[in-house]
Amino acid sequence: MKSIRPTLLIAAVLVASMHSANAEVSFVREIAPIILKRCVGCHGEKINLGGYRANTFEYLMKRSGSGALPVKPGDPDRSALFRLISTTNSSLRMPKGDDPLTLSQVALVRRWILEGARYDGQDPRASLSAAIGPRSHPAAPAAYRAAQPVLALAFIPSSAGDMIAVGGYNEVTIWNSATDALIRRIGDLPQRIQSLQISLDGTKLLVAGGTPGEYGEADIVDLKSAAKPELLGTYSDIALSAVYDKSGDRIAVGGADGAVSEYDAATHRRLWTSAIHSDWVTSVSFSADGKFVASASKDMTVKVHNAQDGSLYTTYMGHCRQLGDYKGQDPVYSVRFLPELPTAVSAGGGKWIQMWDPVKTKDEAGSAADMEERFAKQGHAKYIEHGLHPPVLALTVGGMTMFAASADGAVKQFNLNTLKEVRAYAGFTDWVYSIDYDPERHLVAAGGYNGEVRIWDTQTGTCVTSFVASIGVRSSANAR
Repeated sequence: MKSIRPTLLIAAVLVASMHSANAEVSFVREIAPIILKRCVGCHGEKINLGGYRANTFEYLMKRSGSGALPVKPGDPDRSALFRLISTTNSSLRMPKGDDPLTLSQVALVRRWILEGARYDGQDPRASLSAAIGPRSHPAAPAAYRAAQPVLALAFIPSSAGDMIAVGGYNEVTIWNSATDALIRRIGDLPQRIQSLQISLDGTKLLVAGGTPGEYGEADIVDLKSAAKPELLGTYSDIALSAVYDKSGDRIAVGGADGAVSEYDAATHRRLWTSAIHSDWVTSVSFSADGKFVASASKDMTVKVHNAQDGSLYTTYMGHCRQLGDYKGQDPVYSVRFLPELPTAVSAGGGKWIQMWDPVKTKDEAGSAADMEERFAKQGHAKYIEHGLHPPVLALTVGGMTMFAASADGAVKQFNLNTLKEVRAYAGFTDWVYSIDYDPERHLVAAGGYNGEVRIWDTQTGTCVTSFVASIGVRSSANAR
Protein backbone atom coordinates (compact mmCIF):
# COMPACT_ATOMS: atom_id res chain seq x y z
CA MET A 1 0.00 0.00 0.00
CA LYS A 2 1.39 3.40 -0.92
CA SER A 3 2.15 5.61 2.03
CA ILE A 4 -0.04 8.52 0.85
CA ARG A 5 -2.33 9.03 -2.15
CA PRO A 6 -2.17 12.27 -4.22
CA THR A 7 -5.68 13.30 -3.13
CA LEU A 8 -4.71 12.69 0.48
CA LEU A 9 -1.60 14.80 -0.02
CA ILE A 10 -3.80 17.69 -1.16
CA ALA A 11 -6.01 17.23 1.90
CA ALA A 12 -2.93 17.18 4.12
CA VAL A 13 -1.81 20.52 2.67
CA LEU A 14 -5.27 21.98 3.34
CA VAL A 15 -5.24 20.70 6.93
CA ALA A 16 -1.79 22.16 7.47
CA SER A 17 -2.99 25.52 6.13
CA MET A 18 -5.75 25.60 8.76
CA HIS A 19 -3.19 25.51 11.59
CA SER A 20 -0.68 28.17 12.39
CA ALA A 21 2.99 27.32 12.09
CA ASN A 22 3.26 26.54 15.80
CA ALA A 23 -0.21 25.08 16.47
CA GLU A 24 -0.29 21.33 16.88
CA VAL A 25 -3.32 19.21 16.11
CA SER A 26 -5.29 18.77 19.32
CA PHE A 27 -6.17 15.19 20.17
CA VAL A 28 -9.03 16.22 22.49
CA ARG A 29 -10.60 18.82 20.19
CA GLU A 30 -9.89 17.35 16.76
CA ILE A 31 -8.95 13.64 16.85
CA ALA A 32 -11.03 12.29 19.73
CA PRO A 33 -14.38 13.32 18.17
CA ILE A 34 -13.48 11.40 14.99
CA ILE A 35 -12.44 8.27 16.92
CA LEU A 36 -15.51 8.47 19.16
CA LYS A 37 -17.95 8.82 16.29
CA ARG A 38 -16.40 6.44 13.76
CA CYS A 39 -14.46 3.82 15.76
CA VAL A 40 -15.80 3.32 19.28
CA GLY A 41 -19.03 1.65 18.14
CA CYS A 42 -17.01 -1.47 17.18
CA HIS A 43 -13.99 -0.91 19.41
CA GLY A 44 -15.50 0.25 22.68
CA GLU A 45 -15.78 -0.90 26.26
CA LYS A 46 -18.31 -3.68 25.68
CA ILE A 47 -17.74 -4.46 21.98
CA ASN A 48 -14.07 -4.69 21.02
CA LEU A 49 -13.73 -6.42 17.67
CA GLY A 50 -10.30 -7.84 16.97
CA GLY A 51 -9.41 -7.48 20.63
CA TYR A 52 -8.92 -3.73 20.16
CA ARG A 53 -10.52 -0.90 22.13
CA ALA A 54 -10.40 2.78 21.27
CA ASN A 55 -12.72 4.29 23.90
CA THR A 56 -9.83 5.86 25.85
CA PHE A 57 -6.51 7.29 24.72
CA GLU A 58 -4.71 4.62 26.73
CA TYR A 59 -6.52 1.82 24.91
CA LEU A 60 -6.23 3.57 21.53
CA MET A 61 -2.44 3.38 21.78
CA LYS A 62 -2.25 -0.27 22.91
CA ARG A 63 -1.49 -3.12 20.52
CA SER A 64 -4.55 -4.94 19.20
CA GLY A 65 -5.26 -8.65 19.55
CA SER A 66 -3.35 -9.20 16.30
CA GLY A 67 -0.27 -7.55 17.78
CA ALA A 68 -0.35 -4.57 15.42
CA LEU A 69 0.84 -1.23 16.78
CA PRO A 70 -2.08 1.20 16.34
CA VAL A 71 -0.06 4.39 16.51
CA LYS A 72 3.69 4.86 16.16
CA PRO A 73 4.32 8.52 17.07
CA GLY A 74 6.02 10.36 14.24
CA ASP A 75 5.45 7.59 11.68
CA PRO A 76 1.96 7.34 10.10
CA ASP A 77 3.01 4.64 7.61
CA ARG A 78 3.97 2.31 10.47
CA SER A 79 0.78 3.08 12.39
CA ALA A 80 -1.95 0.49 11.82
CA LEU A 81 -4.66 3.02 12.62
CA PHE A 82 -3.57 5.33 9.83
CA ARG A 83 -3.00 2.54 7.32
CA LEU A 84 -6.50 1.13 7.92
CA ILE A 85 -8.33 4.44 7.59
CA SER A 86 -6.38 5.55 4.50
CA THR A 87 -6.22 2.38 2.39
CA THR A 88 -8.19 2.19 -0.86
CA ASN A 89 -8.78 -1.53 -0.33
CA SER A 90 -12.44 -1.62 0.78
CA SER A 91 -12.08 -5.08 2.32
CA LEU A 92 -9.39 -3.77 4.71
CA ARG A 93 -10.48 -0.16 5.23
CA MET A 94 -11.91 0.97 8.55
CA PRO A 95 -14.60 1.71 9.59
CA LYS A 96 -15.58 -1.68 8.21
CA GLY A 97 -18.90 -1.79 6.38
CA ASP A 98 -19.35 1.98 6.69
CA ASP A 99 -18.45 5.13 4.78
CA PRO A 100 -14.74 5.95 4.88
CA LEU A 101 -13.40 8.91 6.79
CA THR A 102 -13.19 12.07 4.72
CA LEU A 103 -9.83 12.92 3.20
CA SER A 104 -9.49 15.89 5.52
CA GLN A 105 -10.14 13.65 8.55
CA VAL A 106 -7.52 11.15 7.38
CA ALA A 107 -5.08 13.98 6.76
CA LEU A 108 -5.76 15.37 10.24
CA VAL A 109 -4.98 11.99 11.84
CA ARG A 110 -1.82 11.76 9.74
CA ARG A 111 -0.60 15.17 10.87
CA TRP A 112 -1.39 14.36 14.53
CA ILE A 113 0.76 11.21 14.28
CA LEU A 114 3.57 13.08 12.48
CA GLU A 115 3.58 15.65 15.28
CA GLY A 116 4.15 12.92 17.87
CA ALA A 117 0.61 11.67 18.61
CA ARG A 118 0.50 13.64 21.83
CA TYR A 119 -2.37 13.62 24.31
CA ASP A 120 -3.50 17.06 25.47
CA GLY A 121 -6.18 15.92 27.93
CA GLN A 122 -5.97 15.42 31.69
CA ASP A 123 -6.39 11.65 32.09
CA PRO A 124 -5.48 9.22 29.27
CA ARG A 125 -7.58 6.55 31.03
CA ALA A 126 -10.76 8.63 30.85
CA SER A 127 -13.34 7.82 28.19
CA LEU A 128 -13.01 9.89 25.04
CA SER A 129 -16.47 11.28 25.73
CA ALA A 130 -15.34 12.53 29.14
CA ALA A 131 -12.08 13.87 27.69
CA ILE A 132 -13.95 15.89 25.08
CA GLY A 133 -16.27 17.27 27.74
CA PRO A 134 -19.71 18.82 27.27
CA ARG A 135 -20.94 19.32 23.74
CA SER A 136 -22.10 22.51 22.10
CA HIS A 137 -25.47 21.58 20.70
CA PRO A 138 -26.84 22.90 17.42
CA ALA A 139 -30.13 24.74 17.34
CA ALA A 140 -33.29 22.71 16.88
CA PRO A 141 -34.88 22.95 13.42
CA ALA A 142 -37.05 26.03 12.97
CA ALA A 143 -39.52 23.63 11.35
CA TYR A 144 -39.25 19.85 11.14
CA ARG A 145 -39.29 18.10 7.77
CA ALA A 146 -40.81 14.98 9.31
CA ALA A 147 -42.29 14.05 12.65
CA GLN A 148 -39.75 13.01 15.29
CA PRO A 149 -40.55 10.06 17.58
CA VAL A 150 -41.66 11.20 21.04
CA LEU A 151 -39.26 9.29 23.27
CA ALA A 152 -40.01 11.30 26.43
CA LEU A 153 -42.76 13.47 27.87
CA ALA A 154 -43.81 14.71 31.31
CA PHE A 155 -46.75 16.59 32.76
CA ILE A 156 -45.96 19.88 34.51
CA PRO A 157 -47.90 20.15 37.81
CA SER A 158 -51.19 22.03 37.55
CA SER A 159 -49.89 24.61 40.04
CA ALA A 160 -47.56 25.78 37.28
CA GLY A 161 -50.23 25.62 34.55
CA ASP A 162 -51.86 23.02 32.32
CA MET A 163 -48.71 22.09 30.47
CA ILE A 164 -46.78 19.10 29.19
CA ALA A 165 -43.10 18.88 28.22
CA VAL A 166 -42.20 16.84 25.11
CA GLY A 167 -38.77 15.76 23.90
CA GLY A 168 -37.70 16.82 20.41
CA TYR A 169 -34.47 17.10 18.41
CA ASN A 170 -31.93 19.15 20.40
CA GLU A 171 -34.88 20.64 22.27
CA VAL A 172 -37.82 20.20 24.62
CA THR A 173 -41.12 21.81 23.70
CA ILE A 174 -43.75 22.94 26.22
CA TRP A 175 -47.42 22.66 25.20
CA ASN A 176 -50.78 23.53 26.70
CA SER A 177 -52.12 20.08 27.62
CA ALA A 178 -55.74 21.16 27.11
CA THR A 179 -55.52 23.12 23.85
CA ASP A 180 -52.27 21.72 22.34
CA ALA A 181 -50.97 25.27 21.86
CA LEU A 182 -47.18 25.62 21.75
CA ILE A 183 -45.96 27.67 24.71
CA ARG A 184 -42.16 27.47 24.64
CA ARG A 185 -39.16 25.86 22.99
CA ILE A 186 -36.12 25.03 25.14
CA GLY A 187 -32.89 24.49 23.21
CA ASP A 188 -29.19 23.85 23.96
CA LEU A 189 -30.03 20.20 24.66
CA PRO A 190 -28.73 16.81 23.38
CA GLN A 191 -29.67 15.43 19.99
CA ARG A 192 -32.15 12.84 21.26
CA ILE A 193 -34.23 13.39 24.39
CA GLN A 194 -34.82 10.03 26.09
CA SER A 195 -36.12 10.99 29.53
CA LEU A 196 -37.98 13.90 31.14
CA GLN A 197 -39.09 14.45 34.73
CA ILE A 198 -40.48 17.52 36.47
CA SER A 199 -39.44 18.36 40.02
CA LEU A 200 -42.20 18.17 42.62
CA ASP A 201 -42.54 21.95 42.80
CA GLY A 202 -42.82 22.18 39.02
CA THR A 203 -39.87 24.54 38.65
CA LYS A 204 -37.15 22.21 37.31
CA LEU A 205 -37.09 19.89 34.32
CA LEU A 206 -34.66 16.96 34.41
CA VAL A 207 -33.53 15.98 30.91
CA ALA A 208 -31.50 12.98 29.75
CA GLY A 209 -30.43 12.02 26.23
CA GLY A 210 -27.53 12.22 23.80
CA THR A 211 -26.31 10.61 20.60
CA PRO A 212 -26.53 6.79 20.48
CA GLY A 213 -23.17 5.04 20.64
CA GLU A 214 -21.33 8.32 21.03
CA TYR A 215 -22.38 10.64 23.82
CA GLY A 216 -24.78 11.04 26.73
CA GLU A 217 -25.82 14.00 28.83
CA ALA A 218 -28.14 14.92 31.71
CA ASP A 219 -29.29 18.50 32.28
CA ILE A 220 -31.51 20.53 34.57
CA VAL A 221 -33.72 23.23 33.06
CA ASP A 222 -35.08 26.08 35.20
CA LEU A 223 -38.66 26.48 33.94
CA LYS A 224 -39.03 29.85 35.67
CA SER A 225 -36.32 31.52 33.61
CA ALA A 226 -34.85 31.63 30.13
CA ALA A 227 -31.42 30.54 31.38
CA LYS A 228 -29.51 27.86 29.49
CA PRO A 229 -29.82 24.29 30.80
CA GLU A 230 -27.41 23.43 33.63
CA LEU A 231 -25.20 20.41 32.89
CA LEU A 232 -25.52 17.59 35.42
CA GLY A 233 -23.22 14.98 33.83
CA THR A 234 -21.82 13.56 30.60
CA TYR A 235 -21.44 9.89 29.62
CA SER A 236 -19.74 7.72 27.02
CA ASP A 237 -23.10 6.68 25.53
CA ILE A 238 -26.63 8.03 25.45
CA ALA A 239 -28.39 8.59 28.80
CA LEU A 240 -31.73 6.74 28.74
CA SER A 241 -33.32 7.52 32.10
CA ALA A 242 -33.05 10.18 34.82
CA VAL A 243 -35.24 10.62 37.91
CA TYR A 244 -35.50 12.64 41.10
CA ASP A 245 -35.98 10.94 44.43
CA LYS A 246 -39.18 11.72 46.38
CA SER A 247 -37.54 14.58 48.27
CA GLY A 248 -36.05 16.12 45.14
CA ASP A 249 -32.62 16.13 46.79
CA ARG A 250 -31.01 13.40 44.68
CA ILE A 251 -30.99 12.37 41.04
CA ALA A 252 -30.25 8.98 39.46
CA VAL A 253 -29.14 8.59 35.83
CA GLY A 254 -28.70 5.41 33.77
CA GLY A 255 -27.86 4.79 30.14
CA ALA A 256 -26.45 2.75 27.31
CA ASP A 257 -22.99 2.77 28.89
CA GLY A 258 -24.38 0.21 31.38
CA ALA A 259 -23.81 2.48 34.38
CA VAL A 260 -25.98 4.11 37.04
CA SER A 261 -24.92 7.36 38.73
CA GLU A 262 -26.39 9.30 41.61
CA TYR A 263 -26.04 13.08 42.07
CA ASP A 264 -26.75 15.72 44.64
CA ALA A 265 -29.53 17.72 42.96
CA ALA A 266 -28.47 21.03 44.50
CA THR A 267 -24.72 20.93 43.91
CA HIS A 268 -24.69 18.55 40.90
CA ARG A 269 -21.90 16.61 42.62
CA ARG A 270 -21.70 12.97 41.57
CA LEU A 271 -22.14 10.83 44.67
CA TRP A 272 -21.44 7.41 43.17
CA THR A 273 -21.41 5.36 39.97
CA SER A 274 -22.18 1.66 39.60
CA ALA A 275 -21.29 -0.27 36.44
CA ILE A 276 -22.40 -3.82 37.27
CA HIS A 277 -24.92 -4.33 34.45
CA SER A 278 -23.69 -6.19 31.39
CA ASP A 279 -25.89 -4.24 28.97
CA TRP A 280 -27.80 -0.96 28.65
CA VAL A 281 -29.48 0.50 31.71
CA THR A 282 -32.89 1.33 30.29
CA SER A 283 -34.69 2.74 33.33
CA VAL A 284 -33.96 3.91 36.89
CA SER A 285 -36.24 4.58 39.87
CA PHE A 286 -35.92 5.60 43.54
CA SER A 287 -37.88 3.74 46.20
CA ALA A 288 -40.47 5.77 48.12
CA ASP A 289 -38.35 5.75 51.28
CA GLY A 290 -35.22 6.81 49.37
CA LYS A 291 -33.24 3.75 50.44
CA PHE A 292 -32.91 2.10 47.02
CA VAL A 293 -32.20 2.90 43.38
CA ALA A 294 -33.48 0.24 40.99
CA SER A 295 -32.03 -0.06 37.50
CA ALA A 296 -33.63 -2.10 34.71
CA SER A 297 -31.46 -3.44 31.92
CA LYS A 298 -31.35 -5.24 28.62
CA ASP A 299 -29.30 -7.86 30.50
CA MET A 300 -32.69 -9.21 31.77
CA THR A 301 -32.17 -8.13 35.38
CA VAL A 302 -33.17 -5.32 37.72
CA LYS A 303 -30.36 -4.33 40.06
CA VAL A 304 -31.29 -2.75 43.40
CA HIS A 305 -28.58 -0.41 44.71
CA ASN A 306 -28.22 1.06 48.16
CA ALA A 307 -28.95 4.72 47.48
CA GLN A 308 -26.45 5.88 50.08
CA ASP A 309 -23.32 4.48 48.43
CA GLY A 310 -24.36 2.64 45.24
CA SER A 311 -23.47 -0.82 46.55
CA LEU A 312 -25.54 -3.73 45.26
CA TYR A 313 -28.38 -4.66 47.62
CA THR A 314 -29.95 -7.41 45.52
CA THR A 315 -30.76 -8.48 41.96
CA TYR A 316 -34.30 -9.19 40.82
CA MET A 317 -34.20 -12.12 38.36
CA GLY A 318 -37.94 -12.49 37.76
CA HIS A 319 -37.66 -11.67 34.07
CA CYS A 320 -35.54 -14.81 33.63
CA ARG A 321 -38.17 -17.08 35.21
CA GLN A 322 -40.27 -19.63 33.36
CA LEU A 323 -43.97 -18.91 33.97
CA GLY A 324 -46.09 -21.81 32.76
CA ASP A 325 -45.33 -22.38 29.10
CA TYR A 326 -43.56 -19.03 28.84
CA LYS A 327 -39.77 -19.29 29.18
CA GLY A 328 -38.83 -15.75 30.10
CA GLN A 329 -35.28 -14.56 29.35
CA ASP A 330 -36.46 -11.05 28.54
CA PRO A 331 -34.81 -7.62 28.52
CA VAL A 332 -36.31 -5.18 31.02
CA TYR A 333 -37.21 -1.75 29.66
CA SER A 334 -38.95 -0.06 32.56
CA VAL A 335 -38.94 -0.17 36.36
CA ARG A 336 -40.97 2.03 38.70
CA PHE A 337 -41.30 2.03 42.46
CA LEU A 338 -44.78 2.68 43.82
CA PRO A 339 -45.06 6.16 45.36
CA GLU A 340 -46.08 5.02 48.86
CA LEU A 341 -45.05 1.38 49.18
CA PRO A 342 -41.67 -0.46 49.17
CA THR A 343 -42.74 -2.23 45.99
CA ALA A 344 -41.55 -2.06 42.39
CA VAL A 345 -43.13 -2.91 39.05
CA SER A 346 -41.03 -3.85 36.03
CA ALA A 347 -41.68 -4.90 32.43
CA GLY A 348 -40.06 -5.37 29.05
CA GLY A 349 -40.18 -8.39 26.79
CA GLY A 350 -42.66 -11.14 27.49
CA LYS A 351 -46.27 -11.36 28.60
CA TRP A 352 -45.99 -10.18 32.18
CA ILE A 353 -45.64 -7.02 34.22
CA GLN A 354 -44.00 -8.04 37.48
CA MET A 355 -44.61 -6.60 40.95
CA TRP A 356 -42.02 -7.30 43.66
CA ASP A 357 -40.38 -6.15 46.88
CA PRO A 358 -36.57 -5.62 47.09
CA VAL A 359 -36.30 -6.84 50.70
CA LYS A 360 -38.25 -10.02 49.99
CA THR A 361 -36.24 -10.49 46.82
CA LYS A 362 -33.02 -10.39 48.85
CA ASP A 363 -34.45 -12.86 51.38
CA GLU A 364 -35.31 -15.29 48.58
CA ALA A 365 -32.01 -14.88 46.74
CA GLY A 366 -30.19 -17.79 48.41
CA SER A 367 -27.04 -19.03 46.68
CA ALA A 368 -25.98 -20.61 43.42
CA ALA A 369 -26.24 -24.04 45.05
CA ASP A 370 -30.02 -23.84 45.42
CA MET A 371 -30.75 -21.84 42.26
CA GLU A 372 -32.75 -24.59 40.53
CA GLU A 373 -34.89 -25.15 43.63
CA ARG A 374 -35.53 -21.42 44.04
CA PHE A 375 -36.54 -20.96 40.42
CA ALA A 376 -39.05 -23.79 40.78
CA LYS A 377 -40.82 -21.90 43.57
CA GLN A 378 -43.28 -19.13 42.92
CA GLY A 379 -41.73 -16.67 45.37
CA HIS A 380 -43.38 -13.45 46.55
CA ALA A 381 -43.57 -11.64 43.19
CA LYS A 382 -46.93 -11.05 41.52
CA TYR A 383 -47.49 -11.21 37.79
CA ILE A 384 -49.91 -9.26 35.61
CA GLU A 385 -50.56 -10.76 32.18
CA HIS A 386 -50.85 -7.53 30.24
CA GLY A 387 -52.23 -8.79 26.92
CA LEU A 388 -50.05 -6.33 24.99
CA HIS A 389 -47.81 -7.19 22.08
CA PRO A 390 -44.35 -7.16 23.68
CA PRO A 391 -42.19 -5.44 24.46
CA VAL A 392 -43.69 -3.12 27.06
CA LEU A 393 -41.57 -0.01 26.60
CA ALA A 394 -42.69 2.26 29.43
CA LEU A 395 -44.53 2.18 32.76
CA THR A 396 -45.87 4.97 34.95
CA VAL A 397 -47.49 4.69 38.37
CA GLY A 398 -49.69 6.89 40.56
CA GLY A 399 -51.06 5.48 43.82
CA MET A 400 -52.18 1.94 43.00
CA THR A 401 -52.84 2.80 39.36
CA MET A 402 -50.35 1.75 36.69
CA PHE A 403 -50.18 2.46 32.96
CA ALA A 404 -48.19 0.50 30.37
CA ALA A 405 -47.22 1.47 26.81
CA SER A 406 -46.17 -1.08 24.24
CA ALA A 407 -44.85 -1.85 20.79
CA ASP A 408 -48.29 -2.52 19.33
CA GLY A 409 -49.45 1.07 19.82
CA ALA A 410 -51.58 0.27 22.85
CA VAL A 411 -51.77 1.92 26.25
CA LYS A 412 -53.40 0.08 29.14
CA GLN A 413 -54.39 0.98 32.70
CA PHE A 414 -54.15 -1.55 35.56
CA ASN A 415 -55.30 -1.68 39.17
CA LEU A 416 -52.39 -2.85 41.32
CA ASN A 417 -54.68 -3.95 44.14
CA THR A 418 -56.60 -6.38 41.95
CA LEU A 419 -53.82 -6.91 39.34
CA LYS A 420 -56.51 -6.46 36.69
CA GLU A 421 -56.79 -4.36 33.56
CA VAL A 422 -59.02 -1.32 33.98
CA ARG A 423 -59.07 0.25 30.53
CA ALA A 424 -57.31 0.31 27.16
CA TYR A 425 -56.58 3.59 25.37
CA ALA A 426 -56.61 3.54 21.58
CA GLY A 427 -55.39 5.85 18.84
CA PHE A 428 -51.75 5.00 18.15
CA THR A 429 -50.86 2.86 15.16
CA ASP A 430 -47.17 2.39 15.96
CA TRP A 431 -44.82 1.92 18.93
CA VAL A 432 -45.59 3.97 22.05
CA TYR A 433 -42.31 4.96 23.68
CA SER A 434 -43.24 7.31 26.51
CA ILE A 435 -45.99 7.73 29.07
CA ASP A 436 -46.84 9.91 32.08
CA TYR A 437 -49.77 10.12 34.52
CA ASP A 438 -51.24 13.13 36.32
CA PRO A 439 -53.52 11.72 39.05
CA GLU A 440 -54.57 15.20 40.18
CA ARG A 441 -56.05 16.08 36.79
CA HIS A 442 -56.96 12.45 35.94
CA LEU A 443 -54.92 12.57 32.74
CA VAL A 444 -52.57 10.13 31.07
CA ALA A 445 -50.33 11.12 28.15
CA ALA A 446 -48.36 8.99 25.74
CA GLY A 447 -45.93 9.68 22.89
CA GLY A 448 -45.40 7.51 19.82
CA TYR A 449 -42.99 6.75 17.05
CA ASN A 450 -45.11 8.78 14.63
CA GLY A 451 -44.38 11.94 16.63
CA GLU A 452 -47.85 12.18 18.07
CA VAL A 453 -48.83 12.98 21.65
CA ARG A 454 -52.19 11.77 22.92
CA ILE A 455 -53.79 12.81 26.21
CA TRP A 456 -56.75 10.94 27.68
CA ASP A 457 -59.15 11.51 30.58
CA THR A 458 -58.66 8.47 32.83
CA GLN A 459 -62.16 8.74 34.32
CA THR A 460 -63.93 8.45 30.98
CA GLY A 461 -61.27 7.01 28.66
CA THR A 462 -61.89 9.77 26.10
CA CYS A 463 -59.09 11.51 24.22
CA VAL A 464 -58.77 15.11 25.43
CA THR A 465 -56.33 16.18 22.74
CA SER A 466 -53.84 14.83 20.24
CA PHE A 467 -51.11 16.63 18.31
CA VAL A 468 -47.80 16.12 16.52
CA ALA A 469 -45.09 17.69 18.67
CA SER A 470 -42.74 18.45 15.75
CA ILE A 471 -43.17 22.10 14.83
CA GLY A 472 -44.17 22.52 11.19
CA VAL A 473 -45.53 18.99 10.75
CA ARG A 474 -49.29 18.61 10.62
CA SER A 475 -51.01 15.71 12.34
CA SER A 476 -52.27 12.98 10.04
CA ALA A 477 -54.85 12.07 12.67
CA ASN A 478 -57.00 14.96 13.83
CA ALA A 479 -59.42 12.82 15.80
CA ARG A 480 -59.95 13.87 19.40
